[in-house]
Amino acid sequence: MNKKILFLIIPLLLLTGCYDYKELNTISILSATEINKIDDKYVVSAQAVNPQAPDKTTTTQAPFIIYNGSGKTIQEAYRKITNETSKFLYSSHLQLLIINEKVAKENIKEIIDFYLKSPPIRTEFYILISKSDNVLDIITPINDISSSSIKETIENNVKYLGTTNTVTFNELTNMILDPNLEIVLPTIKLINDSKEGEKIENIEKTKIDTKYQLDGLAIFKDNKLQGYLNEEESKTYNILKNKINNTILTTKCDDNKYMTTEIIDSKSEINVKKNNIKIKIKLSGNLNEYHCNKPLDKTKTIKDIEKEFEKEVTNTLTSNINKIRKEYNSDIFGFLDKLYRTDYNKYKEIKNNWYKSTYQNIDISITSDISIISKGKVTGTIYEEN
Repeated sequence: MNKKILFLIIPLLLLTGCYDYKELNTISILSATEINKIDDKYVVSAQAVNPQAPDKTTTTQAPFIIYNGSGKTIQEAYRKITNETSKFLYSSHLQLLIINEKVAKENIKEIIDFYLKSPPIRTEFYILISKSDNVLDIITPINDISSSSIKETIENNVKYLGTTNTVTFNELTNMILDPNLEIVLPTIKLINDSKEGEKIENIEKTKIDTKYQLDGLAIFKDNKLQGYLNEEESKTYNILKNKINNTILTTKCDDNKYMTTEIIDSKSEINVKKNNIKIKIKLSGNLNEYHCNKPLDKTKTIKDIEKEFEKEVTNTLTSNINKIRKEYNSDIFGFLDKLYRTDYNKYKEIKNNWYKSTYQNIDISITSDISIISKGKVTGTIYEEN
């Protein structure tokens, strides 16, 4: 490199800095934030890392500090937090944004607009809807309701159960900006292990007995919360949207007898035509449990089991889809968006009347194809083919 150019570059590098640079001892690293609304005021809880917590083995200090503020706007509520701490809330490591259901019922778009207009933040944090108030406030070194533990619980559910999903800030923004999509978000709630009728002596006892639990999916229409899907309905949504990594299907074979298949591969295909929607589901997995009276032998084969599961899956998915569209009239499965991508002329023709007439009356048919790729060998129940 030319020495003159090098001499010019070095001073520039030495002078380069960040316009919003702050000393480490003046900031507080924000890991999660929760937005609630009481009467006409927003209430914001901010979970920040506690630098003075020695380690996770101690029970004297929580690993996080919770700051609270309230105001007529979200911005004002955040600014009120300065009454509790002299440190600047540094949001570049934000992991979770929890939105209370009371706020989500009004219009979630207003919340997203605020964060889009805020100073630069990492946009890969997860969004959740809370059925309970003050989720982040119920934190002790024992129960550790932290952003990391909630984030890991969501990711484990997605990997092994499939009754919730992950939605990042970027993905939620895309849902809002796309007029053909409706919002679907994971939910969280607080549960208390205290026995019914037991008198709680103090707030610390309440905190110790309180834990969080994921609770299916929240569905929206026109950016407003409409209601919630139970576990099986949430699983239906994830199957149709190809969001299932691993889950289990259990079906009844005799009185109080069941068999379970672990699904390790799931694919769905949706075709929207003029007057009907055809859905093809292809699942493959392992028959892990079989407690039926009739043993698997030459008279009851794996093919028979596959047909039983196919019938069960088809009936369950059909029932759940019809219940969701009848109860909420929200196209969370993206049928209109599919039509937009495959038949734009037809899309233009029906888009304005989609919810008024078409969506409720369009015929939906489902076919399921299930392959059991591993039969196992359990004495007296599952045989090994020659």
